[in-house]
Amino acid sequence: MDNGRYAWNREARPSSCSFGSTLSRGSDMPRERPLVLVVEDDDAIRLPLEKFLRLHGFDTTSATTADQALDLIARGLPDAAIVDLRLPQGSGRDVVVSIPPPTPVVIFSGVPQDADSLDRLRPHTRLVLKPFSLVMLVETVKKMLGKR
Repeated sequence: MDNGRYAWNREARPSSCSFGSTLSRGSDMPRERPLVLVVEDDDAIRLPLEKFLRLHGFDTTSATTADQALDLIARGLPDAAIVDLRLPQGSGRDVVVSIPPPTPVVIFSGVPQDADSLDRLRPHTRLVLKPFSLVMLVETVKKMLGKR
């Protein structure tokens, strides 16, 4: 389905993704709202985060495993990503390093040591510790997008 901004591809999505469609960026279809990839396996964190991002001017797509996120990234880069490092079926680190700079990546983790070396491995990366404020997380994404 083409809604004027996005090309939706229902057949290409991984069967266990937590969203209904895979969003791919068409070269002739600029986005009006930045697309944020949310990679988090905990529904209690991911779902409110996605809703809050949409309320604050972002479109979202999500994955619950590292493998799903890597599949989505291979189909088209988001404008920004929010990634939990501890995921089933792979590591959030693999997701973070697979997103080329200057795409901003916000890492959230309950363990600060998890993210110690990632900023050196990949520029445009910020750490937000769990528990986190949704307002602060959205402001971090907005600031990072503004610095690209």
